[in-house]
Amino acid sequence: MLYRVILSLGSNYNEQQNMAFAVEQLKRLFLSIRFSESYYTDPVGSSYSVGKYLNQVAVAYTGYSADEIKPMLKEIEAAAGRSPQLKAEGKIPLDVDLVKWSDQVLKPADLQQDYVLRGLSDLQEEP
Repeated sequence: MLYRVILSLGSNYNEQQNMAFAVEQLKRLFLSIRFSESYYTDPVGSSYSVGKYLNQVAVAYTGYSADEIKPMLKEIEAAAGRSPQLKAEGKIPLDVDLVKWSDQVLKPADLQQDYVLRGLSDLQEEP
Protein backbone atom coordinates (compact mmCIF):
# COMPACT_ATOMS: atom_id res chain seq x y z
CA MET A 1 0.00 0.00 0.00
CA LEU A 2 1.21 3.49 -0.83
CA TYR A 3 0.80 6.38 1.60
CA ARG A 4 0.74 10.06 0.68
CA VAL A 5 3.20 12.18 2.65
CA ILE A 6 3.73 15.91 2.91
CA LEU A 7 7.22 17.17 3.68
CA SER A 8 8.35 20.70 4.45
CA LEU A 9 11.93 21.70 3.69
CA GLY A 10 13.77 24.75 4.92
CA SER A 11 17.27 26.20 5.11
CA ASN A 12 18.78 29.51 6.20
CA TYR A 13 22.46 28.59 5.78
CA ASN A 14 24.03 27.79 2.39
CA GLU A 15 20.41 27.44 1.48
CA GLN A 16 20.61 26.98 -2.31
CA GLN A 17 23.21 24.22 -1.99
CA ASN A 18 21.47 22.50 0.93
CA MET A 19 18.03 22.57 -0.66
CA ALA A 20 19.44 21.10 -3.88
CA PHE A 21 21.07 18.38 -1.78
CA ALA A 22 17.75 17.68 -0.02
CA VAL A 23 15.88 17.37 -3.32
CA GLU A 24 18.51 14.94 -4.63
CA GLN A 25 18.37 12.81 -1.47
CA LEU A 26 14.57 12.80 -1.27
CA LYS A 27 14.30 11.71 -4.91
CA ARG A 28 16.39 8.68 -3.95
CA LEU A 29 14.23 7.95 -0.90
CA PHE A 30 10.83 8.36 -2.59
CA LEU A 31 10.29 7.01 -6.09
CA SER A 32 7.23 9.23 -6.54
CA ILE A 33 7.83 12.79 -5.31
CA ARG A 34 6.98 16.28 -6.51
CA PHE A 35 8.40 19.57 -5.24
CA SER A 36 6.89 23.03 -5.07
CA GLU A 37 8.78 26.11 -6.12
CA SER A 38 11.34 27.39 -3.61
CA TYR A 39 10.76 30.74 -1.93
CA TYR A 40 12.16 32.82 0.90
CA THR A 41 10.21 33.53 4.08
CA ASP A 42 10.87 35.21 7.38
CA PRO A 43 11.67 32.85 10.27
CA VAL A 44 8.63 31.49 12.12
CA GLY A 45 8.86 31.05 15.88
CA SER A 46 12.62 31.58 15.98
CA SER A 47 14.25 34.62 17.49
CA TYR A 48 17.80 33.44 16.83
CA SER A 49 17.70 32.88 13.06
CA VAL A 50 20.52 34.38 10.97
CA GLY A 51 18.18 35.32 8.15
CA LYS A 52 15.36 34.34 5.90
CA TYR A 53 14.60 30.72 5.13
CA LEU A 54 14.45 29.16 1.72
CA ASN A 55 11.39 26.87 1.85
CA GLN A 56 9.90 24.17 -0.30
CA VAL A 57 7.16 21.58 0.06
CA ALA A 58 7.16 18.05 -1.30
CA VAL A 59 4.36 15.54 -1.78
CA ALA A 60 5.41 11.92 -2.13
CA TYR A 61 3.95 8.44 -2.15
CA THR A 62 5.66 5.66 -0.25
CA GLY A 63 5.25 2.29 1.37
CA TYR A 64 7.33 3.43 4.37
CA SER A 65 5.67 4.04 7.71
CA ALA A 66 6.03 7.40 9.46
CA ASP A 67 8.35 5.75 12.00
CA GLU A 68 10.59 4.54 9.18
CA ILE A 69 10.65 7.91 7.40
CA LYS A 70 11.55 10.15 10.35
CA PRO A 71 15.07 8.75 10.98
CA MET A 72 15.77 8.83 7.25
CA LEU A 73 14.97 12.56 7.22
CA LYS A 74 17.24 13.12 10.24
CA GLU A 75 20.06 11.38 8.35
CA ILE A 76 19.57 13.72 5.38
CA GLU A 77 19.63 16.75 7.70
CA ALA A 78 22.85 15.53 9.34
CA ALA A 79 24.46 14.83 5.95
CA ALA A 80 23.71 18.46 5.01
CA GLY A 81 25.66 19.59 8.08
CA ARG A 82 22.92 20.19 10.62
CA SER A 83 24.36 20.18 14.13
CA PRO A 84 23.51 21.47 17.60
CA GLN A 85 26.43 23.92 17.34
CA LEU A 86 25.11 25.54 14.15
CA LYS A 87 21.56 25.57 15.53
CA ALA A 88 22.83 27.45 18.60
CA GLU A 89 24.21 30.08 16.17
CA GLY A 90 20.85 30.31 14.41
CA LYS A 91 22.14 28.53 11.32
CA ILE A 92 19.96 25.72 9.97
CA PRO A 93 21.61 24.06 6.97
CA LEU A 94 18.56 21.86 6.45
CA ASP A 95 15.26 21.10 8.14
CA VAL A 96 13.07 18.39 6.63
CA ASP A 97 9.83 17.68 8.48
CA LEU A 98 7.26 14.98 7.92
CA VAL A 99 4.13 17.11 8.21
CA LYS A 100 1.55 14.52 7.19
CA TRP A 101 1.62 10.77 6.65
CA SER A 102 -1.47 9.21 5.05
CA ASP A 103 -4.40 10.82 6.90
CA GLN A 104 -2.32 11.45 10.01
CA VAL A 105 -1.28 15.08 10.58
CA LEU A 106 2.00 14.87 12.48
CA LYS A 107 2.73 18.60 12.64
CA PRO A 108 -0.62 20.42 12.78
CA ALA A 109 0.93 23.85 13.35
CA ASP A 110 3.22 23.41 10.33
CA LEU A 111 0.31 22.37 8.13
CA GLN A 112 -1.29 25.77 8.82
CA GLN A 113 1.84 27.82 8.06
CA ASP A 114 1.67 30.06 4.99
CA TYR A 115 4.84 28.56 3.49
CA VAL A 116 3.37 25.04 3.61
CA LEU A 117 -0.03 26.11 2.26
CA ARG A 118 1.69 28.07 -0.51
CA GLY A 119 3.78 25.05 -1.49
CA LEU A 120 0.73 22.78 -1.54
CA SER A 121 -1.08 25.33 -3.68
CA ASP A 122 1.88 25.37 -6.11
CA LEU A 123 1.51 21.60 -6.39
CA GLN A 124 -2.28 21.83 -6.63
CA GLU A 125 -2.52 19.50 -3.63
CA GLU A 126 -4.88 19.52 -0.67
CA PRO A 127 -3.48 19.76 2.86
